[in-house]
Amino acid sequence: MELDEEKTLKDYLQIVRRRKYTIILPMLALLLISVIVAIALPPVFRSKATILVEQQHIPSDLVKSTVVSFADERIREIEQKLMTIDNLNKIIEKFDLYPREKNLVNPSVLAEQFRNSTTLELINADVINNGNNSKATLAFTISFDDKVGVTAQKVANELVTLFLDENIRSRTERAQESTKFLQEEADKVKLEIQKIENQLAEYKDKYSGSLPELLPVNISSIGRIESTLQQLQLQEKMLAERRISLLNQLSSTSPVIVQTGDNKTVTMESRGSLEAQYHSLLKKYSSAHPDVKELKRRIDGYEEKDEQSGINNPAYSQLQSELKIAAVEVQNINQQSISLTEQLKKLEVNVAQTHQVERGYYDLKRDLDNQKAKYTELSAKYLQAKLSQNLEVEQKAEKFSLLEPPRVPGKPEKPNRLKILFVGFLASVFGGLGVGFLAEIMDTSIRNHTALTQLTGSEPLVVIPYIQNQEDLNRSRRNKLNFAILGLLLIVGAAISVHIFYMPLDAVFNRISDRLSMLF
Repeated sequence: MELDEEKTLKDYLQIVRRRKYTIILPMLALLLISVIVAIALPPVFRSKATILVEQQHIPSDLVKSTVVSFADERIREIEQKLMTIDNLNKIIEKFDLYPREKNLVNPSVLAEQFRNSTTLELINADVINNGNNSKATLAFTISFDDKVGVTAQKVANELVTLFLDENIRSRTERAQESTKFLQEEADKVKLEIQKIENQLAEYKDKYSGSLPELLPVNISSIGRIESTLQQLQLQEKMLAERRISLLNQLSSTSPVIVQTGDNKTVTMESRGSLEAQYHSLLKKYSSAHPDVKELKRRIDGYEEKDEQSGINNPAYSQLQSELKIAAVEVQNINQQSISLTEQLKKLEVNVAQTHQVERGYYDLKRDLDNQKAKYTELSAKYLQAKLSQNLEVEQKAEKFSLLEPPRVPGKPEKPNRLKILFVGFLASVFGGLGVGFLAEIMDTSIRNHTALTQLTGSEPLVVIPYIQNQEDLNRSRRNKLNFAILGLLLIVGAAISVHIFYMPLDAVFNRISDRLSMLF
């Protein structure tokens, strides 16, 4: 065994020479497999479009947009909306994608395959906002992979159209929702204002005289009424004294003046004089006294009409007129006093209720003022939202614009055949060497005297070198020829790889892969 032997480069070269077929056969097999894989894999074409995220044209200080989400959030949101199973299957049906798989798998699998063929990448840039570093999305790309370049371009164009339309629709819809929400809220507040105004009007009607703003007026009115009542009381007192004075004068004045023959004037006793005598007797006697009864009968039987018709004393008539005027004035004063007293009581009740009414009144006023302020604020926001809605409808806000439309690809995106060939070549080389060295490790043969010395612990007496015969020489020539052919194949393979790298030979591979796909 040579397990503990330290091998030199010469030993490794001998191993390679000895295990040449063990190394070459796996190497050729792996190389052939990599070539077949590179040729057999179908080409995949990619059509890609670039969409620019344009900022709002009108300064945001003048008109603010109601769409406040970031561009990357909206892009991902639109992607989720569009990449549903129903939407993707509509696109698959429209462009007749995956015709072989349609009858074999369900729509969800086809949708997942479509998603795997679609790529959305954001193009971000570092920006500084208020001293903070952040990422801003400037643009994004949408690409679609398919075996046919024209189909890839059509599907990519369809996705771009859907993205642009969905962005406009979603932004306009959000602006409309904001406007509608503010309008509904303003209408609700308006109804609340009307409700409070009705409550306030009913409250004012119910406590019309006890409102807080009428308190100074009520107090002033109470003062004026009290002053007027005092004046009326004074006038009534003066009229009472005057009436007593007039009655006294009337009692001492005769209503009739009789002219006698000797030109003397005789006055007749009047009813007023009788009444004065009657009241004077009542002070001395009771009503049952004969004199009092007699005087009462004379008063009851007194005919005022006859007396009036027979009155010819001007002084007596003047006193009667003044008495009647005084009676009317007293009656007027009494009526005014009653009316003013009722007003005074009502005002006093109103003043007493003012503090209780004030609490509820100011609560309603405060609610009304708050609702009015809220309505004013909502109206201003509604106008702002209406401007924002017009901004979205006219596409003056932030929008997506097609910067680079999807084109028909000239060469496939994948597979990378050069990479497959290169990896296959490296794998074949290392795989062959690995198999060769593995076979060498598993071989327990003793091939030189050094290994024999290490195994037995003693030096051999004689070492006979290997003597080549004609058969060995022929085999050596054949091996050299085989190595030369192998080297030539490797050189040709390397030349083809370099040619693939610099020259577009994908058309050749595509034809071969198409033929293989038709066969299988």
